[in-house]
Amino acid sequence: MMQVSDKAKCCGCTACASSCPKNCITMQYDEEGFLYPVVDKDLCVNCGICDQVCPFGHLNDREAVNSSTFMALQNSNQNVRINSTAGGAFSLIAEYIINNGGIVYAVGYNAEMTVCHEKCDSIRGLNKLRGSKYVQSDLRNIFVDIKSNIEERLVLFVGTPCQVHGLKAFIGDNKNLYTIDLLCLGVSSPRLFAEWIDYLNDKYHSQVRHVSFRDKHYGYATPNVRVFFENGKSMDQKYDTRVHANLFFRHYNVRPSCYECQFREVPRVSDFTIGDFNEIGSINKKMDDDKGTTKVWIHTGRGKELFRALETSAVYYILDESSSNIIGGPKKQIKIPDKRENFFTDASKMSYSDLISKWQPRNIKGELAGVLRPLINMLPFKTKVFQYLRKKKISNYEKNVRDLNSKKNE
Repeated sequence: MMQVSDKAKCCGCTACASSCPKNCITMQYDEEGFLYPVVDKDLCVNCGICDQVCPFGHLNDREAVNSSTFMALQNSNQNVRINSTAGGAFSLIAEYIINNGGIVYAVGYNAEMTVCHEKCDSIRGLNKLRGSKYVQSDLRNIFVDIKSNIEERLVLFVGTPCQVHGLKAFIGDNKNLYTIDLLCLGVSSPRLFAEWIDYLNDKYHSQVRHVSFRDKHYGYATPNVRVFFENGKSMDQKYDTRVHANLFFRHYNVRPSCYECQFREVPRVSDFTIGDFNEIGSINKKMDDDKGTTKVWIHTGRGKELFRALETSAVYYILDESSSNIIGGPKKQIKIPDKRENFFTDASKMSYSDLISKWQPRNIKGELAGVLRPLINMLPFKTKVFQYLRKKKISNYEKNVRDLNSKKNE
């Protein structure tokens, strides 16, 4: 019987609930707003199938490969690239799957602005699945739906490393299944995301219809959070638009299993890993055109075979895989904040407005940046300014990674 005694050992992937022959496992939100399996003991027959498919029991299932292919990639379709978080690698692979009669399962927003996995079998439908979400997606019955289609059609599943691991444990090996996992630092609480959306709806008297967490309105060098409302207005560079992302990057609203994640190690069970390539200017100056570049790792032979079929639709640059962890590679971990428990205690008692005032207060630096960035964007030499600011930010980021790694090795 599935029992979650340690929340750091459950990623909410739904493999257990999807596999239960008695349908006695449901995914329910806890007090922090994350989904966990709950077993109806009156219906459970102790068959043990749920334990067998739990990804935490399959950590040694990674395929032994000589090495992953590591590259910087840009989609040749400039419109797709501009509307992607990075270089459009997801769209490149997804379009290939759809053009060959397949189905794509990836993350979008539904009508209520819930972050959830959705099914797509049209090129046009990919538009709503592009872009980073930084929130744990609701998988609902997606694993079951994939299993019902996978014998007849190609399937591409895109998710966090733990979600991909859970799907592979549930499905097993199947020649029609391709997977992409993400260069993931963690996932934030769906409940707190919903509270943020409600806060924006009430304050600005219109319903939020889309959030672009890494919008390129000011270029790829300086992405920002942009919120789109039902009344046709959009908003960025304000405290209210940044606050949820700021809490995420301070790691307060992150799922317990994301700290010291068990699924970041390489090789991975996925065919591809993709992520943002902010540092491309220090690797290949020709690709640093402020429109977006994706880091891509290809882990499997079938992944490499698929890439050969679509490589003419991309600009790419092969790198030494051993350098990947120096530039924010797949092994990077995050540290649990000392006051995380205090944060969620306040989150259970306070209004969202009071919560963010205490834990993410306004500051002069943030307000000044919100004023200056639109002004800099009007300058003819804006790209140079933003590139300088980005290099400074990356330098600080790399220092923090080195400091964190050195502490772990002490």
